[in-house]
Amino acid sequence: MTTTTTPTAKRYELGARNASGRYPVTVDGRPAGDIHRFHGEWYARPHGHAEESRHDDKDAAASHLVDSGAVDPAAAPAKAPAVAAQGIVPWLSPRLKPTRRNILSAGIALARVAELAWLPEDEDGNTTGYPGSDNPWELTCRLDGKVVVRWWSHLRGRNGDNTPRPVYRHEGCIDFGDQAGKVAALVGEPPTSCPCREITHPTTAEDVEKLLERAERARKADDVETLRPLLTQLLGPCPASSARAESMKTFLPKPKN
Repeated sequence: MTTTTTPTAKRYELGARNASGRYPVTVDGRPAGDIHRFHGEWYARPHGHAEESRHDDKDAAASHLVDSGAVDPAAAPAKAPAVAAQGIVPWLSPRLKPTRRNILSAGIALARVAELAWLPEDEDGNTTGYPGSDNPWELTCRLDGKVVVRWWSHLRGRNGDNTPRPVYRHEGCIDFGDQAGKVAALVGEPPTSCPCREITHPTTAEDVEKLLERAERARKADDVETLRPLLTQLLGPCPASSARAESMKTFLPKPKN
């Protein structure tokens, strides 16, 4: 008797991408897990598991869920522990190593997000760390409280023009003509020095450099306890985050002519 095997590609279907950038996958009509793209690679998470596997493309990731056999419509997706999901600090995605360049990119992105009246928070109020320029980032719109997915590469603008692309914020936001005024009212005029009492955040290039050097030594030594407060100073919320970001920009590689 000959056994006919249904091709893997015919057995799975992808659902619409959710707010966290994941695509739910069904196999033979039953929930099998989800997949998502991060830095050019695809990751698959079987239903009921927190572990992910890495794949070269979307089809390979979805096909892995077919082969895994982890289809269980009664099970809820497992959540990773809060510490693992948050990383060393909540403002940097745990997928990004706390290297000098990633810290600088995160600090600049977080400041600009604040200037545009977005909060790096999900629907549950959890901080969503900077994920990199071309990866989905859950942000809360301060104008109407809606959580949407944005990409830093779109928010930062391009070619020296920092106007976000697209200019409109998201579907269903307040009237476009009222947005600029409300953003200005919410954000106000950012201070040029840190007014925080419990933690001092750097706003000068000299102070930023000192903390970056200490953070790099702690990272190389795998000294998380020393690294965490340094990252908090460099990335934590501060009314003067714009001044901190301007100082951080001085350490970015100069563009080639």
